[in-house]
Amino acid sequence: STGRIPLSGGVHLLVHDGVRRSYRLAVPADYDGRFSYPVVFDFHGFKADAALEDQRSRLGVAGAGRGFVVVTPDALGTPRRWNTMSDPGKADDIGFVDALLTDLASRFCLDGRRVYATGHSNGAEFAAALVCRSDRFAAVAMVSSTFEARCPAGRAPATMAVHGTADPSVPYGGGLVVGSSARVPAALAVIRAYADRYGCNLTPLTARPAAGIVTRRYIGCAAGGEVLFDTVVGGTHLWPASPEARRDPHDSAAGRTFDATGAILDFFTVHRAP
Repeated sequence: STGRIPLSGGVHLLVHDGVRRSYRLAVPADYDGRFSYPVVFDFHGFKADAALEDQRSRLGVAGAGRGFVVVTPDALGTPRRWNTMSDPGKADDIGFVDALLTDLASRFCLDGRRVYATGHSNGAEFAAALVCRSDRFAAVAMVSSTFEARCPAGRAPATMAVHGTADPSVPYGGGLVVGSSARVPAALAVIRAYADRYGCNLTPLTARPAAGIVTRRYIGCAAGGEVLFDTVVGGTHLWPASPEARRDPHDSAAGRTFDATGAILDFFTVHRAP
């Protein structure tokens, strides 16, 4: 789409369903509207907000530096929480993101085949649900979540996940979520379920790109995408290499240093919608 009046970076508002919704925006320094740019949405976790997510993931700086328009929206509620549509009586967050993308596409020259979603914890759940329900997104990357989005038949977006084996909030091996009666499946089981549903080869290609990182790639998927899973050995619930993770004495060396943000941008760079 051809943008006419680009917004500047910073905090902006969009009215959706009669409610003023806020989001942070980061724009590549060389943006001039002559070329189409990819866009990535980054969704914060439960009780967090866009400003905190921007500090944790650093996608605003890293993404814009690599030519992405980066959008970091705020959820509603006290505390803030994204609605994965498990409760249709709450905010229509999927409708909000769709309206926001439409608005941004009227202002920027965006590449409609390169629209991506990522997020942390509850934000990762929402990103997965969003990408299943909207064919405007090419790929999703989840951090610290074992949410299994069940896309409709024929919908198989490229899917990435990053999870620490010592996550105390969303256990890597499955079990009770901290502070909740909800139980989650094991991370590897969820990734295998995605690969199975998308018709991928269920024997992953395994690599160890750095100390404490195990990467599993499920390829040969029926829809041409892939499922990629980065295990962070000893990693906690924190976004790897975030300022919090670097300061946390309970996080592992891998959790403190693995550039999950860079890995996510690498993943997005090689995937486009058909």
